[in-house]
Amino acid sequence: MRMTELWLYAAACLGGSLLGCGQGESCDLDAADTICTIAGSGEQSFAGDGGPATKAALYVPMDTAVSPDGELWILDFNNYVVRAIDARGNLRTVIGNGEVGDSPPTGTDRIPALDAVFNHTSDLLFHDGYLYLAAWHNSRVKRVRLSDMTMENFAGRGRRTYYDGDGGPALEASLDLPTAIAFDPSGNLAIMDQENQVIRQVDRSGAIRTIVGQCIVEDPNACGGASGQPTPCPNSNKLTCGDPATTCVRLCVPGFSGDGGPALEARMAQPFGAAIDPAGHIVYDPAGNLLFADTGNHRIRKVDTAGVITTIAGTDTSRGGGYSGDDGLATEARLNGPRDLALAPDGTIYFTDTYNNCVRKIEPSGTIRRVAGTCSSDYADRGFAGDGGSPLDAKLNRPYGLDLVSDKLYIADSYNNRIRVVNLRR
Repeated sequence: MRMTELWLYAAACLGGSLLGCGQGESCDLDAADTICTIAGSGEQSFAGDGGPATKAALYVPMDTAVSPDGELWILDFNNYVVRAIDARGNLRTVIGNGEVGDSPPTGTDRIPALDAVFNHTSDLLFHDGYLYLAAWHNSRVKRVRLSDMTMENFAGRGRRTYYDGDGGPALEASLDLPTAIAFDPSGNLAIMDQENQVIRQVDRSGAIRTIVGQCIVEDPNACGGASGQPTPCPNSNKLTCGDPATTCVRLCVPGFSGDGGPALEARMAQPFGAAIDPAGHIVYDPAGNLLFADTGNHRIRKVDTAGVITTIAGTDTSRGGGYSGDDGLATEARLNGPRDLALAPDGTIYFTDTYNNCVRKIEPSGTIRRVAGTCSSDYADRGFAGDGGSPLDAKLNRPYGLDLVSDKLYIADSYNNRIRVVNLRR
């Protein structure tokens, strides 16, 4: 076994080849085509540090990432901490003291990670000796230096409802709910700037720029005139279709356009406003093509290395989404609020179809198939079931995060307050 499989086997089996998975069932993570719970008892709370991960309480786990030494780190969203499963299968907190805030404080460069406070972090990413965190409600990207476990700010100045700073230092730019992060093959960091309806990039010098999308503040009586084009807002990267003096303070409005053209002229629909969820995760393929979940448009889209944007899955841009299309062309299928993406070495794209309560995949041929969960947009069909059996028979409840390591697919089964893993080997 690889190191990641060794720790997973230890964490799951706890001294034997089988693990009780919370329903009186047994899970064998080495069994082909099986789904198992590896963290979370299903209780919505904070408990269990120092004990078995499967008996711990989580509170809407949002994402996972495998550390360089093979531990699984869990983003425990509503507990405001990051937790890790050690080689014995026990859970511990590694980042955060559980309070809400914004560390490090003004005037301090770094703070011990266990003393840090943050507000609803939505994505984790290990890269080059650091753990990067999309600190969603802080409107910042933070990172933890693994060598001494200290946290610092990396991008964003923590000022919401603004969109500015392109061409300057990322630490001085305004982000509005940065929900997801990904490194391209050259080491540049892409950020899904959710409420600004754009994807931005921090280059290796620390400068920020927009690479996908437009932030347009719409006025229903404008943008239909002679030019038909929005105009720039003063001291902002926003565009407006109305009077800049009155409209530029408004939020960017979701839309859908641009397929087949330049990504910088396209529009996307990430959820915005009160009581929204994190959305729009991103990933790069080895060639440098950018893939992202256009969550509110119920699509997966791709920006190629020439900067051209296309849809690769999903056909519905309506508010309701839906479910259809398995075993056919992905571009003819209906999705319902896709969130996170994971890329396999053969080019298969896995994604959480969150409001359909399942995980699906897009094969290199363009065919879409179900991977885990029964898939239904019917509220009554979500739930928790299936551990120890086929992932296709399992019940999920709003899965958000997704991570693929070797033949193991980790699912943050968020509203079940569990982390589950699918053995993709058949």
